[in-house]
Amino acid sequence: MNKQRIYLSPPNISEEERELVQDALASGWIAPIGPSLEQFEKKLEGYFGGRSVLAVNSGTSALHLALILCGVEDGDGVVVSSFTFAASANIVLYERAIPIFIDSEELSWNLDPEILASYLSKAEVLPKAIIVTHLYGMPAQIDRIIEIAEEYKVKVIEDAAESLGATLNGKYVGGFGDYGIISFNGNKIITTSAGGALICDDIGWERGRYLATQANSGTSSYEHKEAGYNYRMSNILAGIGLAQSAKLDLFIEKKRAIYKLYKEALGTYFEFLDEPANSYSNRWLTSVLVKDRSRSLSDLISYLDSNNIEARRLWKPLHLQEAYADSVFIGKGKCEELYERGICFPSGTGLTEEQQHHVIKTIQDWFLQ
Repeated sequence: MNKQRIYLSPPNISEEERELVQDALASGWIAPIGPSLEQFEKKLEGYFGGRSVLAVNSGTSALHLALILCGVEDGDGVVVSSFTFAASANIVLYERAIPIFIDSEELSWNLDPEILASYLSKAEVLPKAIIVTHLYGMPAQIDRIIEIAEEYKVKVIEDAAESLGATLNGKYVGGFGDYGIISFNGNKIITTSAGGALICDDIGWERGRYLATQANSGTSSYEHKEAGYNYRMSNILAGIGLAQSAKLDLFIEKKRAIYKLYKEALGTYFEFLDEPANSYSNRWLTSVLVKDRSRSLSDLISYLDSNNIEARRLWKPLHLQEAYADSVFIGKGKCEELYERGICFPSGTGLTEEQQHHVIKTIQDWFLQ
């Protein structure tokens, strides 16, 4: 057995991160403001054409702020991709709104724009917002989705938590919609250990910062006219983010090389999702579909685990989750098929070729049993 466990997507931290954290500590700026935070936000703004970026303590916090800025209130409908992580829908419940789950499409596995268009054309009451996930680093058909949303005057939030660096027509995803979010959780392509960011206009930034700092409107005293949240990123974490962001292109190159090697070695057993025209994926996780549906992915995951390798199923659709059992789902079950056939392989930027070849050999051995 391989003695060192191979994880799915662990953080890749080096001396540069340690030095910038030490600089932040030495400066005395430990609280959730400071020069590292400002520099990190400015660095991120460069990815999104100068749009404002508010750094916060998680991608979920950024999503919640985006939902509030869209004006979502108690009883409003919010369209959500069913095939995504639960945070995209959990924040809808934070505001006592109603999630409406939309199926995936074949091209990118993301929210199906034609199902969305059909739903909106028949809706008696239009939703207040649409949350579109760019899943596993693959851009959704966001240009088409925005075109549809504009026709019905519905706000669009891009959940690009997994997709920093991915582009459509040369433009970074997260920067197309009314609001976008990214995540810097420990498993993301760059990390601040925990953290996220809201992409918005200047007005959204001011309102978002206000809400993220407990809605304090006072100067010499604390004044609160409404409830706020403790969502701001700390200066210390921003220091890590500065060092990590300098490596984004290198990390994407590594992720794409990992995907390519898996595809070359395992194409006999799995279907790999190619990039649609004009799309560029960061290949955050190599995510594939098993060809032989009689083979149990749970058994494969257990076999890999017994060989000290972490692998996971693709996201279980949210409309199948107990927490959302009473929610509306619109589609033909494409996302259910993806869940039944899908698995993610170790894809960390620190993965060595030797480790990846070990993963590949272990998977091949399982199929040949």
